[in-house]
Amino acid sequence: MTWDAALRWLVHITVFLEMIGLCLVTIFWARNQVWGSPALAWPGGPYGLAATAGLLVPLTIAALVVTLTRVNWPEDKVGSLKWIAASLPGQAMAALLAVVLFTAMRPRRGRGLDCYSEGGACWLREEYPYVWAVIWGTALLAGAAGLGARFVYRRRRAAIGADSPAQPTT
Repeated sequence: MTWDAALRWLVHITVFLEMIGLCLVTIFWARNQVWGSPALAWPGGPYGLAATAGLLVPLTIAALVVTLTRVNWPEDKVGSLKWIAASLPGQAMAALLAVVLFTAMRPRRGRGLDCYSEGGACWLREEYPYVWAVIWGTALLAGAAGLGARFVYRRRRAAIGADSPAQPTT
């Protein structure tokens, strides 16, 4: 087995374990911890936290895309490791956002008394029924604004490049 194959398997196993860890954190710890007192103390309450999470979703995706698309493992292993290291804050933010977004969903099973206590998922849906709409709406609007800004930037850059005088060849 080559080092490339071993590293590829290591990455797959790490991502799989990270997903299992996020699910376990969401199920056993984060339900009351995210939407309880932190969300109530957030500016704007739980709807403010939902809007903040929705704004951070496209920014986090953009940070991951920008860093991870520059990884070119076969040609530049050292440079690729630098870009992978640069993507770690984006990955941590994606994990945190995943926990916040997953805890906003009402569980299908296990709707005990703690589900309806303050900060529980059932309580969140009863008291703030449109949290999911705020998250989705803010994420879609922020993503559309980001793509629109990128489109305008690229269009202006192309127009500036077309207006510049041609370089004389010798």
